[in-house]
Amino acid sequence: MKESKVIKEIYWLRALACLAVVVTHAVNTTLSNYEYSIGQYEEYLLIAFRFIAFFGTPVFIFISEFLLAHSYPNGVPKGFLIKRVKFLLAPFAFMGLVFAFITADTLQAFTRQLALNLFIGGYTGYFILIIFQFYLMHMIAQRFLERSSPVKVIGFSLVINVIYLGFFHMTSPPAMFLGEYIWERGHWLPVFGWLFYFTLGYYCGRHYHAVMEQLLQYRKIIYGLPFLSIGLVFFLVRYDILTVVSSKRIDYLLYTPALIAVILLLTYKLKRTPPLILSVSKYSFNIYLLHTVFLYYLPPLANVHPVLYFIMAVAFSIAASVLVVKLTSSAALSPYLIGKTLPIPRQQPSIRRNKIFQLNL
Repeated sequence: MKESKVIKEIYWLRALACLAVVVTHAVNTTLSNYEYSIGQYEEYLLIAFRFIAFFGTPVFIFISEFLLAHSYPNGVPKGFLIKRVKFLLAPFAFMGLVFAFITADTLQAFTRQLALNLFIGGYTGYFILIIFQFYLMHMIAQRFLERSSPVKVIGFSLVINVIYLGFFHMTSPPAMFLGEYIWERGHWLPVFGWLFYFTLGYYCGRHYHAVMEQLLQYRKIIYGLPFLSIGLVFFLVRYDILTVVSSKRIDYLLYTPALIAVILLLTYKLKRTPPLILSVSKYSFNIYLLHTVFLYYLPPLANVHPVLYFIMAVAFSIAASVLVVKLTSSAALSPYLIGKTLPIPRQQPSIRRNKIFQLNL
């Protein structure tokens, strides 16, 4: 693989997506802890923050496939899946056990929750199960994607995505085993709910410079798209047209790509990436896995304004997650339990891409 410049925009995308995920969960914690005392204005403000930040997980799907397509244009290397089982699936399983332990109060409840966590994505780590499905899809479908028309494939995947999510948006759960759970969050797990982000990530990663040329050409229009699309989200929520409270909404199929495009445009010509962004990117996987543990135990604080509490919750959960990684970094098992930190450049100018992106997230 020949040497090429680092796609520094990925550090921005990954860091901002990580922060967005933490924001959504910190809002949930704040609203729960201030349920009976929060004012309407503060409540609406935090809910708005949450809807703005729901782009986090879809962006991680996009990044994962972007890096695979860009870094391995001729197929993934030997040992690709084994490495990811060790550093992605093993931490997923361990944290699934941790979440089952802290949320269950009986052995029966623990067993049930553990099964949900590991097999049906019952906790925030569900994202990893989706990523693994896309790893397999990438390996199987890479030649087909390479030969096919990007417009047709992306368009078809968008239609499938809309139909799939729309079905769960517009129908009620049947009276069946796990029916309520599947309609509430179980349907998040199959790839059909994320297919558009996968194909978009593939072709953007495979033809990155051509994509950037197009984005730059239409940048004046693109800059306005996130505002229009999030405005649509607020409209649909305000008038109870689409009441789903998650990133698995049809309208996010417009909002998320628009935001990705703007972030790429704003960071494309920057010569250096700030240390804070690099640091968040480095620990993003660990933060993703760990931050909700600390939010779970965060108590309400008397005489603290809800918005200030929210900011503190974001900062605390990120700092605590990073601290745990640092404290356990010398332990050999740490990467297999709480995840491996992601590579970042020590010096900005150039570095081999295959070393930067050893672990794609």
